[in-house]
Parts: sequence; C-alpha cells; structure tokens
Amino acid sequence: MRWCIATLVLAATAVAAPSEKFSKEFNAGIDAYRLGKLDDARAHLEKAKKLDPKLPGPYRFLAAVAQAQQQWDTCIVDAHEALRLNPNSTEAPETKKLYDSCRASAGRMPYRGPALGDAAAIAVTTSVPGATVKINKLAYGGTPLAPRRISAGTLEVDITKVGFKPIHVTIEALPGIVNDVVAELEATP
Repeated sequence: MRWCIATLVLAATAVAAPSEKFSKEFNAGIDAYRLGKLDDARAHLEKAKKLDPKLPGPYRFLAAVAQAQQQWDTCIVDAHEALRLNPNSTEAPETKKLYDSCRASAGRMPYRGPALGDAAAIAVTTSVPGATVKINKLAYGGTPLAPRRISAGTLEVDITKVGFKPIHVTIEALPGIVNDVVAELEATP
C-alpha cells in the first residue's frame, strides 16, 4: 500500500515539473527581457507558453515585455491570464500592479471604490457609447460603464444598442482586479 501511494506522489510530481525545453525558453526569455532585448524575450516567452500554456510565468513576463513596448492591450490580456492561471502565486501582487499600470496607460477607467479583496470589478466600454449593459440579466447602465464591484466568477454580459447587433460574452471575473469587456459594436444591415 505504501509503495502505491509513493508511486502516485512521484508521478504527480513528475507531471507538475516543467520540461527542460520549457525551462530553457522561459529562462532565455527572462534573460533577454533583463538585457532589454524585448523582441528576443517575446520570442522565447511565446515558445515557453506554447510548451506549457498552463504555467503563468510566460504570461507574466510577456505582460512585462508588452508594457515595455507600450502595447497596453497585450499587457492587460497577458497579465490577466497569469492571474487566472495562478491567483495565489507569490508573484500575484506584482502582476496585479503590472495589470493596473497597463490599464491606466491604456486610458481605462480606474476602480474608485473600497479595496476589492475577494470581490472583482467590471468595466464595459464599446466602440459606440450609450449601449445598455446587463450582467447576469441585471441592468447595470450604459457604456462606458465605469468599474463596478461585483462578485468574482463567471459572468454573462449582454450589450445592446438600437441599430447594432447584440453582443453576448461570458467572462471569468478575477478577484482583486478590474475585469474589462471591450466590445466593437457592429451596425445592423
């Protein structure tokens, strides 16, 4: 019986460890980033991400590269993914700062309420202002919708405006940050 348990623990540990190829690409990406070789860093980190898309490290450093290259939307997406993959990481507080910094640089509205803690915030912007926003079937107002406190978790967001096709998206609202929905409204024929 002990042998079976030990075998299972070893098997689980072996599966959890990143591959040598991943580590090589990831470390090369970090080194290139620290040397200011941002395009090289991006190339190595993208390879690492493809080798193991469930590890948050490449996303976190890709967000940092995007920030250095002033690619705010890319920074936001990658930092969000790093936080989604491991919200309890020791790096999470720094990743949240990076995320917030890129949101601010992108001109997105800041959250002005009390600390979010385990709650989330959501903001909705559309290419055409004045669209109606419903979250989980409850009306929240029109766009642009400033960041509002909401329970973290899966949210159903519906955006409608007369003369435009309705939009429905499902998002995973992460705790402690503003989760953005940015929608391009398409006119109805």
